[in-house]
Amino acid sequence: MGANAWLAMRMVGGTEDMLDELNRRLAVSDMAITGEDVRILAERRAESLAETERVEFGTPAVFMIAEAVASSPSIAQDVVADTLADLQDAFYMLRDELPVDVPDVEITEALRGCLDEWGDAAVIASMSADEVMGFSAEYVRAAEAEGSEAYRIVDDEGHAYTFDAAEWDYNEQADGWDGERWADGWDD
Repeated sequence: MGANAWLAMRMVGGTEDMLDELNRRLAVSDMAITGEDVRILAERRAESLAETERVEFGTPAVFMIAEAVASSPSIAQDVVADTLADLQDAFYMLRDELPVDVPDVEITEALRGCLDEWGDAAVIASMSADEVMGFSAEYVRAAEAEGSEAYRIVDDEGHAYTFDAAEWDYNEQADGWDGERWADGWDD
């Protein structure tokens, strides 16, 4: 038995627990899935993980996805299982392409935004990571800050201070302790 099949057994074997948990998260919008839907989701999960050569420990991504999209106006009872399966595939594709420091919550937020915008999970699965992640406010903010030359700090009271590194004058000397200049007496 391969490693991915062994790791996927937990999800396939616990279909009743998974069914209960997914239905609890989907109850926000009065939707539900069946045991057969859970089996299909578990199989798609195993396929996606094998395809991306990833291992998932802890909570399966489909739980976070279901919670994120449950109240979306673009999801209907007759396609909820297919939508979750397509979004799950998209999640694992994104997780494989994005840096490790991008939290799963940002990915599910982006998937929800895409679903609200495009209405079709299959379309989302075909989009690039940058297009999808454009729907995560935190991801966009972090990308803008990373691309900026500005240095930004926030103090304990929440005041933000921004300094542009391009404007710093590295030739100036800072005042030292008790008014001494740092360079004073450096060669003594």
